[in-house]
Amino acid sequence: GENINICWSPDGQTIAVGNKDDVVTFIDAKTHRSKAEEQFKFEVNEISWNNDNNMFFLTNGNGCINILSYPELKPIQSINAHPSNCICIKFDPMGKYFATGSADALVSLWDVDELVCVRCFSRLDWPVRTLSFSHDGKMLASASEDHFIDIAEVETGEKLWEVQCESPTFTVAWHPKRPLLAFACDDKDGKYDSSREAGTVKLFGLP
Repeated sequence: GENINICWSPDGQTIAVGNKDDVVTFIDAKTHRSKAEEQFKFEVNEISWNNDNNMFFLTNGNGCINILSYPELKPIQSINAHPSNCICIKFDPMGKYFATGSADALVSLWDVDELVCVRCFSRLDWPVRTLSFSHDGKMLASASEDHFIDIAEVETGEKLWEVQCESPTFTVAWHPKRPLLAFACDDKDGKYDSSREAGTVKLFGLP
Protein backbone atom coordinates (compact mmCIF):
# COMPACT_ATOMS: atom_id res chain seq x y z
CA GLY A 1 0.00 0.00 0.00
CA GLU A 2 1.09 3.59 -0.59
CA ASN A 3 2.42 5.39 2.46
CA ILE A 4 0.13 8.18 3.64
CA ASN A 5 1.31 9.15 7.14
CA ILE A 6 4.67 9.51 8.82
CA CYS A 7 5.99 10.74 12.16
CA TRP A 8 9.15 10.74 14.28
CA SER A 9 9.25 9.48 17.84
CA PRO A 10 10.08 12.32 20.28
CA ASP A 11 13.46 10.70 21.09
CA GLY A 12 14.36 10.64 17.38
CA GLN A 13 15.10 6.90 17.40
CA THR A 14 12.12 5.67 15.40
CA ILE A 15 10.05 6.62 12.37
CA ALA A 16 6.48 5.33 12.11
CA VAL A 17 4.87 5.04 8.67
CA GLY A 18 1.23 4.24 7.96
CA ASN A 19 0.02 3.04 4.58
CA LYS A 20 -3.28 2.74 2.70
CA ASP A 21 -3.64 -0.89 3.81
CA ASP A 22 -3.75 0.28 7.46
CA VAL A 23 -0.35 -1.20 8.28
CA VAL A 24 1.91 0.88 10.57
CA THR A 25 5.62 0.09 10.31
CA PHE A 26 8.17 1.19 12.90
CA ILE A 27 11.60 1.86 11.42
CA ASP A 28 14.82 2.13 13.41
CA ALA A 29 16.30 5.51 12.41
CA LYS A 30 19.90 4.28 12.90
CA THR A 31 19.78 0.95 11.06
CA HIS A 32 17.00 1.99 8.61
CA ARG A 33 15.37 -1.42 9.20
CA SER A 34 11.83 -2.22 10.26
CA LYS A 35 11.65 -3.25 13.90
CA ALA A 36 7.89 -3.78 14.19
CA GLU A 37 4.83 -3.86 11.98
CA GLU A 38 1.20 -3.72 13.01
CA GLN A 39 -1.83 -4.45 10.82
CA PHE A 40 -5.06 -2.77 11.93
CA LYS A 41 -8.63 -3.80 11.15
CA PHE A 42 -9.83 -0.21 10.80
CA GLU A 43 -8.95 2.80 8.67
CA VAL A 44 -5.83 4.36 10.19
CA ASN A 45 -5.55 8.10 9.66
CA GLU A 46 -2.94 10.21 11.47
CA ILE A 47 -0.41 8.65 13.86
CA SER A 48 1.64 10.17 16.68
CA TRP A 49 3.61 9.36 19.78
CA ASN A 50 2.85 11.19 23.01
CA ASN A 51 5.57 13.58 24.21
CA ASP A 52 6.86 11.02 26.76
CA ASN A 53 7.51 8.47 24.01
CA ASN A 54 5.73 5.66 25.92
CA MET A 55 2.38 5.65 24.09
CA PHE A 56 1.41 5.59 20.43
CA PHE A 57 -1.82 7.20 19.20
CA LEU A 58 -3.83 6.57 16.03
CA THR A 59 -6.94 8.32 14.75
CA ASN A 60 -9.31 6.07 12.83
CA GLY A 61 -12.19 6.03 10.37
CA ASN A 62 -14.72 5.12 13.07
CA GLY A 63 -14.14 8.38 14.94
CA CYS A 64 -11.96 6.76 17.60
CA ILE A 65 -8.53 7.46 19.05
CA ASN A 66 -6.64 4.22 19.63
CA ILE A 67 -3.85 4.26 22.21
CA LEU A 68 -1.12 1.61 22.27
CA SER A 69 1.71 1.15 24.75
CA TYR A 70 5.16 1.73 23.27
CA PRO A 71 7.34 -0.15 22.45
CA GLU A 72 5.13 -3.18 23.30
CA LEU A 73 2.28 -1.97 21.00
CA LYS A 74 -0.37 -3.45 23.29
CA PRO A 75 -3.80 -1.76 23.13
CA ILE A 76 -4.36 0.46 26.19
CA GLN A 77 -7.55 2.28 25.31
CA SER A 78 -9.92 3.23 22.52
CA ILE A 79 -11.70 6.57 22.93
CA ASN A 80 -14.87 7.43 21.02
CA ALA A 81 -13.80 10.94 20.12
CA HIS A 82 -16.10 11.92 17.23
CA PRO A 83 -19.29 10.67 15.56
CA SER A 84 -17.51 10.53 12.19
CA ASN A 85 -14.06 9.88 10.73
CA CYS A 86 -11.29 11.13 13.05
CA ILE A 87 -8.68 12.62 10.71
CA CYS A 88 -5.77 14.36 12.42
CA ILE A 89 -4.04 14.47 15.82
CA LYS A 90 -1.40 16.78 17.33
CA PHE A 91 0.22 17.01 20.78
CA ASP A 92 0.96 20.38 22.31
CA PRO A 93 4.66 21.11 23.02
CA MET A 94 3.97 21.48 26.75
CA GLY A 95 2.64 17.93 27.03
CA LYS A 96 -0.63 19.05 28.60
CA TYR A 97 -3.09 18.49 25.74
CA PHE A 98 -3.57 16.83 22.42
CA ALA A 99 -6.08 17.86 19.75
CA THR A 100 -7.97 15.85 17.15
CA GLY A 101 -9.77 17.03 14.02
CA SER A 102 -12.69 15.19 12.47
CA ALA A 103 -14.88 14.94 9.40
CA ASP A 104 -17.69 16.38 11.57
CA ALA A 105 -15.81 19.74 11.27
CA LEU A 106 -15.02 19.75 15.01
CA VAL A 107 -11.66 20.08 16.72
CA SER A 108 -11.60 18.48 20.16
CA LEU A 109 -9.02 19.23 22.85
CA TRP A 110 -8.03 16.41 25.23
CA ASP A 111 -6.25 16.34 28.57
CA VAL A 112 -3.24 14.02 28.13
CA ASP A 113 -3.27 12.68 31.70
CA GLU A 114 -7.02 12.25 32.17
CA LEU A 115 -7.83 11.34 28.54
CA VAL A 116 -10.99 13.44 28.73
CA CYS A 117 -12.24 16.02 26.24
CA VAL A 118 -11.76 19.48 27.73
CA ARG A 119 -13.41 21.56 24.98
CA CYS A 120 -14.42 21.67 21.34
CA PHE A 121 -13.78 24.25 18.63
CA SER A 122 -16.61 24.44 16.11
CA ARG A 123 -15.95 27.41 13.83
CA LEU A 124 -15.06 25.36 10.73
CA ASP A 125 -17.77 23.94 8.44
CA TRP A 126 -15.72 21.32 6.58
CA PRO A 127 -13.74 18.22 7.67
CA VAL A 128 -10.70 19.32 9.69
CA ARG A 129 -7.59 18.36 7.71
CA THR A 130 -4.74 19.85 9.68
CA LEU A 131 -3.85 21.12 13.15
CA SER A 132 -0.86 22.79 14.78
CA PHE A 133 -0.09 24.08 18.29
CA SER A 134 2.06 27.18 18.72
CA HIS A 135 5.50 26.75 20.36
CA ASP A 136 4.17 27.85 23.78
CA GLY A 137 1.05 25.67 23.56
CA LYS A 138 -1.22 28.73 23.88
CA MET A 139 -2.67 28.79 20.36
CA LEU A 140 -4.16 26.13 18.11
CA ALA A 141 -4.50 26.59 14.36
CA SER A 142 -6.96 24.40 12.47
CA ALA A 143 -7.91 24.34 8.81
CA SER A 144 -10.16 22.60 6.29
CA GLU A 145 -11.81 23.36 2.95
CA ASP A 146 -13.17 26.53 4.53
CA HIS A 147 -11.50 29.61 3.09
CA PHE A 148 -10.00 30.60 6.43
CA ILE A 149 -7.69 29.18 9.10
CA ASP A 150 -9.04 29.33 12.64
CA ILE A 151 -6.58 30.38 15.35
CA ALA A 152 -7.98 29.66 18.79
CA GLU A 153 -6.82 30.36 22.32
CA VAL A 154 -6.28 26.89 23.78
CA GLU A 155 -7.34 27.66 27.37
CA THR A 156 -10.61 29.43 26.53
CA GLY A 157 -11.53 28.15 23.07
CA GLU A 158 -12.07 31.74 21.93
CA LYS A 159 -11.21 32.86 18.42
CA LEU A 160 -8.01 34.90 18.37
CA TRP A 161 -7.76 35.30 14.62
CA GLU A 162 -9.16 34.19 11.32
CA VAL A 163 -6.59 33.95 8.52
CA GLN A 164 -8.36 34.43 5.20
CA CYS A 165 -7.44 32.09 2.31
CA GLU A 166 -8.65 31.98 -1.28
CA SER A 167 -8.82 28.18 -1.39
CA PRO A 168 -8.88 25.09 0.87
CA THR A 169 -5.88 24.64 3.18
CA PHE A 170 -3.95 21.37 3.11
CA THR A 171 -1.51 21.88 5.97
CA VAL A 172 -0.57 24.35 8.73
CA ALA A 173 2.55 24.52 10.92
CA TRP A 174 3.63 26.97 13.61
CA HIS A 175 7.24 28.16 13.86
CA PRO A 176 9.12 26.26 16.64
CA LYS A 177 9.97 29.47 18.55
CA ARG A 178 7.79 32.34 17.28
CA PRO A 179 4.11 33.19 16.71
CA LEU A 180 4.50 32.65 12.97
CA LEU A 181 2.25 30.27 11.03
CA ALA A 182 3.21 28.65 7.73
CA PHE A 183 0.44 27.17 5.59
CA ALA A 184 -0.09 25.69 2.16
CA CYS A 185 -3.34 25.92 0.24
CA ASP A 186 -4.84 24.29 -2.83
CA ASP A 187 -3.75 27.12 -5.10
CA LYS A 188 -1.29 27.43 -7.93
CA ASP A 189 1.00 30.33 -8.68
CA GLY A 190 -0.03 30.72 -12.31
CA LYS A 191 -0.84 34.44 -12.14
CA TYR A 192 2.34 35.60 -13.82
CA ASP A 193 3.28 32.58 -15.88
CA SER A 194 0.55 30.14 -16.87
CA SER A 195 3.11 27.48 -17.83
CA ARG A 196 4.41 27.40 -14.26
CA GLU A 197 2.10 25.57 -11.92
CA ALA A 198 3.78 25.90 -8.55
CA GLY A 199 2.19 25.59 -5.14
CA THR A 200 2.71 28.51 -2.77
CA VAL A 201 3.65 28.57 0.89
CA LYS A 202 2.25 31.47 2.89
CA LEU A 203 3.23 32.95 6.23
CA PHE A 204 1.03 34.66 8.80
CA GLY A 205 2.55 36.45 11.79
CA LEU A 206 0.90 37.63 14.93
CA PRO A 207 2.27 40.80 16.61
